Amino acid sequence: MVQGTVLVVEDAVELRELYAGSLEAAGLRVLHAGDAATLARVMAATSLDLVLLDIDLPDGNGLELARRMRIRDCAGLIFVTAHTDNEDRIAALEDAGDDYVTKPVDPRELVARVRNLLRRRSTGDTYVRFGGWTLDLARRALFRPDGSFLALTAGEFNILAALAMMRPNPVNREYLLDVISSRDRANISEHTVDTLVMRLRRKMRQENGRDAPILTVRGVGYALAGESDDS
Repeated sequence: MVQGTVLVVEDAVELRELYAGSLEAAGLRVLHAGDAATLARVMAATSLDLVLLDIDLPDGNGLELARRMRIRDCAGLIFVTAHTDNEDRIAALEDAGDDYVTKPVDPRELVARVRNLLRRRSTGDTYVRFGGWTLDLARRALFRPDGSFLALTAGEFNILAALAMMRPNPVNREYLLDVISSRDRANISEHTVDTLVMRLRRKMRQENGRDAPILTVRGVGYALAGESDDS
């Protein structure tokens, strides 16, 4: 089981307790902060593995705080926020945080994201393995179970990487749309996500007839089948 100390920074008490309860049930040590001042005090006094940070705090902006306090230098950082604007998401991921989750949040999804980030930080491993496949996040490359390289487009790789990091939990189309849209959604739609998944399935179908390990989760989106090879 992945272990660590997580600081939940959220001014809404009911949400803070909801997130904390789910993380504690998963075996993690959880600390609480309702504002930027408490965040600063906790970080000065405690060694943290990960911070869950709301952007709209009563005494500061989470994005600005993350940059000024250099949170990402000493702990993993996931923004949990009501901000759905794609520009905010991109700004957060480019120079401040490791992940970005919009409210309302499924606590199970939040726990999965926390575990995945803690696992990556603890191992320093840029490889994600599933069903015999190996995804190299640093080189943005996919290798078949026999070790051979399989070429992917940027969009296909981004979709697969998002599914791999959330495995075995499903990922909704809206999130996958954010993953591939970058700064401009004008010319893409959820149909684009479905098309990229269809292409991935076609490319990842093996010569022995084994289908690609990408499942359709009705009413949600997509998921990778089964657990990771290194869990």
